[in-house]
Amino acid sequence: MDSQLTVRELRVRWEKALAATRNAVSMHPETYRDLKAQAADIVENTIDINDYFPKMEKLVSRLKTMDPCGHGSIFDIFSARISPSDIWQVKMLRMECQDLLAHLNVFDEWRRNQHHLRMVK
Repeated sequence: MDSQLTVRELRVRWEKALAATRNAVSMHPETYRDLKAQAADIVENTIDINDYFPKMEKLVSRLKTMDPCGHGSIFDIFSARISPSDIWQVKMLRMECQDLLAHLNVFDEWRRNQHHLRMVK
């Protein structure tokens, strides 16, 4: 990664990631809800060591379903970070899921702010 990025360039990258995430969510809304629920479950509950790899595979599968071609969305970024080959310590999964949920909360807020709906009586 280029260490000489300006704030403007970082904002442009973030906006592109949010737009790619919006496209992915609009194509797979149910998978998006399931992904958020599973990540929250991992954060809030303990995981038996025998369930670790099946849960990881399911989580990574959902992330790849959301962005299978790697368009730079939040799902693409986290599918690489959460993959079993990248997380070599089990305790890191909970931290990565917390980070994923934080990113998705920011995305949800951004998406809500993009829609300017008014109530008409």
